[in-house]
Amino acid sequence: MTGHLTTDFIAEEMSRRGYRVEFGGSAEVTGGAADSRTVRPGELFCAFPGERTHGDAYVADAFAAGAVAAICSRPPADVPPGRTLVVAPDTTKAVGELARAWRLACNPRVVGVTGTVGKTTAKDLCAAALARHFRVYSRRGNYNSREGLPLALLGLRRDDEVAVLEIAMDSRGEIAYLASIALPEIGGVLNIGLTHIEKLGSIEAIAEEKLSLARALPASGTAILNMDDPRIAPEAARLPCRVIGFGAPGSGAALVVSDAAARGLEGTSFTVAYEGRAARVDSPLPGLHTIPAALFTIAAGIALGLPFEDAAAAVSAAELPDRRIAVRRSDTGATILDDRYNSSPASLAGALRLLRDADGRRIALLGKMAELGDFEEQEHRAAGALAAECADVLIAVGETCRVMAQAAREAGMAQVHWFAEKDDAARYARDILGPGDTILLKASRSQAFETIIPLLEGEP
Repeated sequence: MTGHLTTDFIAEEMSRRGYRVEFGGSAEVTGGAADSRTVRPGELFCAFPGERTHGDAYVADAFAAGAVAAICSRPPADVPPGRTLVVAPDTTKAVGELARAWRLACNPRVVGVTGTVGKTTAKDLCAAALARHFRVYSRRGNYNSREGLPLALLGLRRDDEVAVLEIAMDSRGEIAYLASIALPEIGGVLNIGLTHIEKLGSIEAIAEEKLSLARALPASGTAILNMDDPRIAPEAARLPCRVIGFGAPGSGAALVVSDAAARGLEGTSFTVAYEGRAARVDSPLPGLHTIPAALFTIAAGIALGLPFEDAAAAVSAAELPDRRIAVRRSDTGATILDDRYNSSPASLAGALRLLRDADGRRIALLGKMAELGDFEEQEHRAAGALAAECADVLIAVGETCRVMAQAAREAGMAQVHWFAEKDDAARYARDILGPGDTILLKASRSQAFETIIPLLEGEP
């Protein structure tokens, strides 16, 4: 055994909580999965309820794919030999309990981060930087929800020293619940914006939810707060734990950033000062809007005991296996900035400002931002006005983006095009792309912009 989760641990913990367990023998469990199509041999399959179907229907498929164990509410008719099965009425609750127990058994120092935008970017940079000084665990992707964060924790090993996790929400109480599972020692709040306002009702409710991460920290812990955000900064004086704030001069932050400069797709540079000392940092993250992720990372290093200079240098030396904005090439000679993972007012603004710094003709191919509620029209109009400042051509997709196109025209933008369907928009973009152009793709996940990338790249 190498320090991974085991079926023995699962059987003991789940039996102790009164769940039915069919033990299939001792085996290592290398992580958790909730999609039978992506299960890898050695993983635990967690059958969560879905919007259209329940994961219970796919337990047999998961076992066939190599899962060594499963947690479900309705067992399959046949369980292959050597597989461990846990039956729990509420699989989400059971997996959360198992994840908390395994986190306590491994006992790493947990760093959590939340915010409306930039969580995954901050988590990935923090993990990469801290890995220069610690044995760090962090799961790639956005495993940050009631189901996702427990899955991430199941990949911990007993010899991991630090775990870096992102914590998200789309309902009241979710962050506090996830904090009760992950038990972070260090927690960062990057920003507070409008995403999920349809579900929480107000920006004040969103702020309360995000700040609940800092409030869940122990008195011996450290909160990392963006002091430039007026909804976050007041919390610094209310917390019983240590606070490391970051922000601009005059913000009251301990980590003060100045002289920031964009380096295009190569990243950003800035000077950061802390307790009378200063360091120049070259972050690998492109776009000035990503600097809070770098400052969070430096603060996390300090909270873990690293000297300020070492924490700052670790950001400059961090190597990211994947970047959130992927750079692709079209056979026309154009550069494609693939940032279609998700879109919100803050992340779209950051992406547009990154596009603004590109050489050659700048094209923005944009879809809707989701979950904005009553602010939907206002924020799409604001995005259109900003696109007029940052791009030479705007291609807007979908009924929601009509007002985006209209606002761009009103701001004086000459090349504005609106399409009802993304495929028609992509064909138009493909026709106008030429050598030296840069095109930005940005939309909410529900728009599935990944389906139009092959056309832009030149696949038939």
